[in-house]
Amino acid sequence: MYRTWITLFIIVQAVLTAVQYFTAKKPVKWPLRIAVLAAKALCAVAFALLVMAGPVFLRPAQALLTVIYAVLLPDAVADLITLLIWRRDRSFRHLRLASLILGVAFFVYGTVNMQVVTPEYHSLASPKLSEDHRVIFVSDLHVGSSQSFDTTRSTIEKIGAEHPDYIILGGDITDDYTSKAEMEETYRLFGALGVPVFYIDGNHELVQYPEYNPNGIEYTREELLRAVERNGITVLRDEFMTLAPDLLLLGREDLADPSLRKAVEKPDTDSFFLIADHQPVSIREHRDLGADLQLSGHTHAGQFFPLKLLYPLLTPTYGEYEYDNGTKLYVSAGASGWRFPFRTEAHCRFDVVDLIPS
Repeated sequence: MYRTWITLFIIVQAVLTAVQYFTAKKPVKWPLRIAVLAAKALCAVAFALLVMAGPVFLRPAQALLTVIYAVLLPDAVADLITLLIWRRDRSFRHLRLASLILGVAFFVYGTVNMQVVTPEYHSLASPKLSEDHRVIFVSDLHVGSSQSFDTTRSTIEKIGAEHPDYIILGGDITDDYTSKAEMEETYRLFGALGVPVFYIDGNHELVQYPEYNPNGIEYTREELLRAVERNGITVLRDEFMTLAPDLLLLGREDLADPSLRKAVEKPDTDSFFLIADHQPVSIREHRDLGADLQLSGHTHAGQFFPLKLLYPLLTPTYGEYEYDNGTKLYVSAGASGWRFPFRTEAHCRFDVVDLIPS
């Protein structure tokens, strides 16, 4: 994975260098320079969007699109810096040096950032609670996709070290690129933590595309669910679970296949009502159900800068939100990312939620 990743970076940098070398010989006026700079930045953002939210037939080109984004965006910044410093006598050497320094720094940061997973802490007090509960929500591990399995193993160890009362696996724990051995070992490690673990589907567990994976998909959905349940993990598919006398959990089926989503009606209880739903798109429905807190993932906090600034136009993207009846939503940054070992937005995180009586 890393060999391909670094090779593509070198190739794209070489192509960009050649293009800039031949175009730098011609004098360019300020308005055109600014237009080229803006075009680079917009193209970089467009490539990032195509990787994260583009049509599925682009999967074979996603690695190249990601690297072009990783090269073009810092090059646009370098262009701006050199324009401001050397307004008249800017040379090809100035531009390429700045571009390479920023490009390598950006590339190294994004690659290393994908392998570092840390907890993010939340605390919520409610009169509905009579005792403390620590809930860990982990989503978007995408095992085998963009992190080494050593990183996955370390993440699960960190989760256990937080001494949770309950763990919720919030979808996209595995995906099309997870091997059967990795899938089985992941759920074995979660099941061995010695606390109740609950599983909900994500879009990648429900909808997969074996035709775009050179190795195919090594296990069926039935084998995945058997591995989950074999390790003592409870699967929730639009089902309620009473975790404690003062704590009720609803695990939603993911909307990747709307036909699987069932209508639900909250039991008559005054318990604190917690909902786990992979995608943060049904918050109004859950607010009307009387949810106190919804935990979601799916967005990876954008994964590529500056998508975290664009996604909120469509959906809650990352962080804590509160709605008019007091319902709260926590959208996780996700414990990994999609497809490639590159992340330039918020760090990889799992969420530690302390629920306390008020």
